[in-house]
Amino acid sequence: MKMKMVSDGYIPLFETNKFKGRVMYRLFSVSIFMGIFFILAYRVGHIPGEGADGKWAWIGLFAAELWFGFYWLCTQALRWNCAYKRTFKDRLSQRYENDLPRVDVFVCTADPIIEPPMMVINTVLSVMAYNYPPEKLSVYLSDDAGSDLTFYALVEASHFAKEWLPYCKKFEVEPRSPGAYFLSISDPIDVEEAKAFVAIKKLYEDMESRIRRAANVGRLSEEQRSKHEGFSQWEMYSSKQDHDTILQILIDGTDLNARDVEGCSLPTLVYLAREKRPRYSHNFKAGAMNALSLCEMLFASSWIIFMDEEKGYEIAFVQFPQNFKNVTKNEIHGSFRENMEVEFHGMDGYGGAPYIGTGCFHRRDALCGKKFDRECMGEWNRENVTKREESLHELEDKSKVYASCTYDENTLWGKEMGLKYGSPVEDLITGISIQCRGWKSVYFNPERKAFLGVAPITLSQLLVQHKRWSEGNFLILFSKTSPALYAHGRISFSLQLGYWCYCFWAPNCLATLYYSIIPSLYLLKSTHLFPQASSLWFIPFAYMILSKYSYSLLEFLWCRGTILGWWNEQRIWLYKRTSSYLFGFIAAILKSIGFSDSAFVITAKITDEDVSERYQKEILEFGASSPMFTIITTLAGLNMFCFLGAVKQDKGKMPSSLTLQSIGFALFAFTYQEKEMGDGRGLDCLRLSCGSVFSGSALKPPDGIEFEVELPRVDIFVCTADPKIEPPMMVINTVLSVLAYNYPTEKLSVYLSDDAGSDITFYALLEASHFAKEWIPYCKKFRVEPRSPDAYFLSISDPNDVNEAKEFKAIKKLYEDMENRITRAAKIDQLTEEQRSKHKGFSQWDSYSSIRDHDTILQILIDGRDPNARDIEGYSLPTLVYLAREKRPQHPHNFKAGAMNALIRVSGKISNGQIIHNVDCDMYSNDSQSVRDALCFFMDGEKGQEVAFVQFSEGFKNVTKNEIYGSSFRVGMEVEFHGLDGIGGPPYIGTGCFHRRDTLCGRKFFKECTSKWYKENDLESEESLHGLEAKLKVHASCTYEENTQWGKETGLKYGCPVEDVITGLSIQCKGWKSVYFNPERKAFIGVAPITLPQTLMQHRRWSEGNFLIFLSKYSPAWYALGKISFGLQLGYFNYSFWAPSCFATLYYSIIPSLYLLKDVPLFPQYSSLWFIPFAYVISAKYSYSLVEFLWSGGTILGWWNEQRIWLYKRISSYLFGFIDAILKSTGFSGQAFVITAKVADEDVSERYQKEILEFGATSPMFTIITTLAVLNFFCFLGVVVMKITMDAAGVRYLDRMSMQIILCVVMVFINWPLYQALFFRQDKGKMPSSLTLQSIGLALLACTCFVYLQ
Repeated sequence: MKMKMVSDGYIPLFETNKFKGRVMYRLFSVSIFMGIFFILAYRVGHIPGEGADGKWAWIGLFAAELWFGFYWLCTQALRWNCAYKRTFKDRLSQRYENDLPRVDVFVCTADPIIEPPMMVINTVLSVMAYNYPPEKLSVYLSDDAGSDLTFYALVEASHFAKEWLPYCKKFEVEPRSPGAYFLSISDPIDVEEAKAFVAIKKLYEDMESRIRRAANVGRLSEEQRSKHEGFSQWEMYSSKQDHDTILQILIDGTDLNARDVEGCSLPTLVYLAREKRPRYSHNFKAGAMNALSLCEMLFASSWIIFMDEEKGYEIAFVQFPQNFKNVTKNEIHGSFRENMEVEFHGMDGYGGAPYIGTGCFHRRDALCGKKFDRECMGEWNRENVTKREESLHELEDKSKVYASCTYDENTLWGKEMGLKYGSPVEDLITGISIQCRGWKSVYFNPERKAFLGVAPITLSQLLVQHKRWSEGNFLILFSKTSPALYAHGRISFSLQLGYWCYCFWAPNCLATLYYSIIPSLYLLKSTHLFPQASSLWFIPFAYMILSKYSYSLLEFLWCRGTILGWWNEQRIWLYKRTSSYLFGFIAAILKSIGFSDSAFVITAKITDEDVSERYQKEILEFGASSPMFTIITTLAGLNMFCFLGAVKQDKGKMPSSLTLQSIGFALFAFTYQEKEMGDGRGLDCLRLSCGSVFSGSALKPPDGIEFEVELPRVDIFVCTADPKIEPPMMVINTVLSVLAYNYPTEKLSVYLSDDAGSDITFYALLEASHFAKEWIPYCKKFRVEPRSPDAYFLSISDPNDVNEAKEFKAIKKLYEDMENRITRAAKIDQLTEEQRSKHKGFSQWDSYSSIRDHDTILQILIDGRDPNARDIEGYSLPTLVYLAREKRPQHPHNFKAGAMNALIRVSGKISNGQIIHNVDCDMYSNDSQSVRDALCFFMDGEKGQEVAFVQFSEGFKNVTKNEIYGSSFRVGMEVEFHGLDGIGGPPYIGTGCFHRRDTLCGRKFFKECTSKWYKENDLESEESLHGLEAKLKVHASCTYEENTQWGKETGLKYGCPVEDVITGLSIQCKGWKSVYFNPERKAFIGVAPITLPQTLMQHRRWSEGNFLIFLSKYSPAWYALGKISFGLQLGYFNYSFWAPSCFATLYYSIIPSLYLLKDVPLFPQYSSLWFIPFAYVISAKYSYSLVEFLWSGGTILGWWNEQRIWLYKRISSYLFGFIDAILKSTGFSGQAFVITAKVADEDVSERYQKEILEFGATSPMFTIITTLAVLNFFCFLGVVVMKITMDAAGVRYLDRMSMQIILCVVMVFINWPLYQALFFRQDKGKMPSSLTLQSIGLALLACTCFVYLQ
């Protein structure tokens, strides 16, 4: 049936979008071209004269630079016209569901040792489970090793598929490779799905164990061979290179009995090991693919693109990108990131992505040699030509001839039909030949990667792989199908250039080697080969280097790489060019003149465990001798020697004999240290000493803290204030995470301060105290991380170990039961009598009046001193205490500071830990070792005595990829706090902090005083639990602090919304220092605000509090003068001046834009020299800001969002914070404390995950933001309409007003999401209509008054 046009008009199945930044890139490319021109001009014009030293080196550099310039021109084809495709799968289903073509999927393997059978069948099962009609799907496995182990694995997979395929369809599984799926998912929540999950996983694990057992012994038992008659074909098997064709149809899709467990049809599944004979060339993968093609079946196709009515008929193949599941974060061996994300899109823009051998969908007739004909349309829904009367055995025997060694003889197979023979890159040359026949190809790079493979994990594997590719690509250049000659006139010139880039990989080695050797060697002779820094000719060289590598870095980061990943990419680029490409170049020349034959090296997919471990740690793997390593190491050594020689050339240099002697002694000393200490301690000492100099990290000896017995007691404070905003389940997850610290339990006490005095929270803590008896031993036994139960169960799937899996399910069941009970009680907001009867402590709520009027409630739920307080393993438990301090309406309770001070007093009478650690209730511990990290600073013999507190960085579990609200404080945590740490002390930020108790209690620092960490528990233990609770209630009463220094000189300071910062500052002013520790694994993970009002309100409180500190007795300007370093004072100024910075920002956001309407310039003209400092400051400031943000692990879009939120905070939060601070300091306003909500509606959360700004409610802060946004938009329109499009002097206007226009345009662009919320969005998170009208009215009024009344 021919494809039919839709009667109501053409509706495309895919669309092509051009890269939006291509104009900017083309301008940049022009500047690079000019730089290349000037460099070549310099070389030609400054050739040294006859007899001058370095003349031939100079000419060689000119030749190398000429080559680099030519190669750069070729690379422009890969970036000049990038195209991006998007498909519409829903339209395909609607239009062609009954007309879909048959799809044949080819999977190739060649060695069961290098490519294990379990890996192969995971791939087979993933494609068998495609979301496609199974009767139209066939999967073929080509096994070029002819291995009975691989066949056995496929037989097992054919049985498992009957269960796996219906499971995938029923539960919409992704990914559909069983191995990848079970690794990526934990137990489903739905009961039915969980039951099915456990059953299918058990089947998979049983199959896996059978296959692995057979692979380990290297042979099959008679019982296993008896399971399928196909094993009889191995009776004639001689060797891998000498055997008959083995063809087995394991599932016949045409057979009505081939059904899965649900009764649905199954895809066809075929095993093929083509005939091999020593005297016949088997042509490697190309031969295997052609043998598969000859079985008269349809090759796999991506029909959503092929079946487009207007453009689909000209497409020969659709190439998907290669992606890898095992690539490390910083890609130690480099990646194909830029190829896949940029270069292939560039070739796609000219109609031809290359075929790269995997993840590709072909049109069968194009692969079989057919030329493109515009008149011919695809007939997709053909009748099944494989329906025959013969039996399955007859069909198998009949088809074997197509996979014989002699079938290709005297045919066009391997020449004009199928994949081309004679090239190590049969895929690339085949793709070129198809395109030269008039066909086009498509590159499709979906957001969810379609195929995941395995990348090489050793340097030798990588270099051998690139040697084969560079050799093959260079051979293509000299072949019949050369993109230089054969392709001329058949494909576009730009596409030719694109192919040249890959064909010229090999000859690139010569210029790169020359540049890597000659300039360094001439350093030793003091012969300059480049212009001096004072010469004008230096500029093009400097520009080329800076711009080329800056662009390369930005492109790599845009492709979602990291800075370190880019640096690794440059290293591997050098290694490949100086080794792989050199050997590839030599091999290609030898083969082209007949001195060598073609070979194919398979990249290993498995490695030793220690190799994998080093790879995960991103340590380069050498380990074996190789000619390529000889070149790399020789070049590295040569350049180091040249550098050393250039640094010191006078007679006073170190004698060479002494240099060698010292190196020898150093190596001997290190070897001796390693041998004497054993267990790698010598290496540990080296690592520790380097770490102390370079990383500033907490250093822990290999066996933990040196004096385990002398560890101090640690009291942990968790604070909560509202069970609605801070749900009890969140609170107890935090409590359980710190209860389970890897620390002696008898020295650990946890206190929960509940400022709401909620019986629901107490009930939740009571439940947690019971659950802790199971949870703590489980964490220790299996070394659980993180130790918040909720976070742990969300992050892990079922363990593989049978015993661990059993305990995992049991502990998870206990947690879920507890969660159900607590959530149910919180939902109805009351407890049953049965629940109240479980603990005597509930009686204290009998006299409870309200959240602001109740007695002290103190309950010791676990008494660590009690010998009966044991977990299920019989070990002691940490102390656990609940406290709701007394509240009365007539007494101020001083918010969180008051709660912390009450805890300090109460804990001092119960456990009296020398270290106090406080965390917010929404910030669970993510690392059970963090308490030991902190003690490394406190207990250091040299510097520990001066440390008052250790502040850890904050992490957030719910921050989106691009941080729509800038909530991660990325630059603050990764840069600014490290800066403060370098000058004596980061601030105390209220959570994730470890304190020395006596510093919190007001003690000053004295150098002579040292801490004695180990103390006997000097607290009374004779007193009963009930008596102790009653006795201690007075310490949490409203009146206890009257006429004392609490809140002034003792404990946390009162009277400030940021009690943490002012307390930390006062401690530092007493002579103490603080430490900032930012470990690689975040120690604490919290919840960030997910709406704009929450974010702005939070910053309003912080900016108000920081400014109040500046105006207070403890101001960093006067109180801290002389008590802390001036640099640290400036650091505190940075936060104290948040609030007053609102005025300058408001002025800059309004006045320049308004003066655009009156044609009054406020900045220098573009043509003026005074324009330069403005332009430099703006470009330098924001370029540095972007690089800093990216270095901190952010994204470019995340940085842009950060700039928007920075603007919104300054013009709203900081303005209201400033006003509040002034009113409070003058006595016109009282103190308030707003808790940030930790829960939100489902639709709000959904919009947050999609990174859509959330407004939804009216707010005075929104009025300011929207009015300014609309005002700038009106000013921009005024400029466009009245001044540029209508004014004849528009160019002069642009010159005069350029800075103001740029500022206004930036304001408009940065507010684009706000305009969407004002005018386009219809969801509940949009800007309220009343606020929209109000802001438009105010903006119009401001513009009108400014223009006509001034």
